[in-house]
Amino acid sequence: MRIRPFDFKAAVSLQDALIQLDQSGPDAKVLAGGTDLVLNMKKKKILPSTVISLHSIKNLEYVEEKNGMIHIGAMAKHADLAINPILEKEVSILCQAVGLIGSWQVRNIGTIGGNLCNASPAADSAPPLLALDASVVIATLKGDKIIPITSFFCGPAQTIIKSNEILKEILIKKPVNPSAGCYLKLRRRKAVDISLAGVAFQAETDPTGKRIGQVKIALGGVAPTPIRVPDAETCLTGLFIDDAFKKISMCAQKAARASKPIDDVRATADYKRTIVNVFVQRCAQHVLTTLKNQRGKS
Repeated sequence: MRIRPFDFKAAVSLQDALIQLDQSGPDAKVLAGGTDLVLNMKKKKILPSTVISLHSIKNLEYVEEKNGMIHIGAMAKHADLAINPILEKEVSILCQAVGLIGSWQVRNIGTIGGNLCNASPAADSAPPLLALDASVVIATLKGDKIIPITSFFCGPAQTIIKSNEILKEILIKKPVNPSAGCYLKLRRRKAVDISLAGVAFQAETDPTGKRIGQVKIALGGVAPTPIRVPDAETCLTGLFIDDAFKKISMCAQKAARASKPIDDVRATADYKRTIVNVFVQRCAQHVLTTLKNQRGKS
């Protein structure tokens, strides 16, 4: 498959990229890892007149801790994030998820920013970031703006980013109290396959370590966009950890009911709902057991 001819530009700074993007018109595209963009160009799903590469821009691949926040550069690669010590310590659920993206070749070149901006309903990085209450920093010619990731996705392959804006950074608040997370996805193959359904489950205790202070559950691949399921989250919030185990089944049922899957060539909607139910139960069991064991060691 041949790609239609286009102008290629290499930005030397984020400001330069924004200027070139603004001058190139609404059908210009930004090149990060290229694992989705190039494939869509080959399939002629995307026909940009101009492609602006971010590869020469320094300081967009990083993971840093500042003032109780974790900052992740949008050009950070999945393979690096999967083994990053800061993420492994503070928000391991994200390491779990990005470590399951595509193949090792894809993880070595694909970026977290690109995975989010592609806005696939089954994107692996989205559910854990939703469960972590992350925000995104969007660079514009007028300055940066910070948006909750819950407001980032508008539909399949659609985000709130305008044609002359660029995703710059992801922000995650570090857990204050003991916390644990779990990400599970169903796929037909062990690698190089997108998720039929994905579940991200993140919980944090209250300051005493005895009760569940907050629970965040996010689903991927079972709605037009990755979604949170607040009705399921409230089933466990505020309970003593031992009591929370008794409510796992109810929590999972509510999560499954909140999902909005469709029948497609990969699975039926009913099957996907069943997977959500099963995976929420497995994630909850794992997370609650981890929190209980953490308290036992303290």
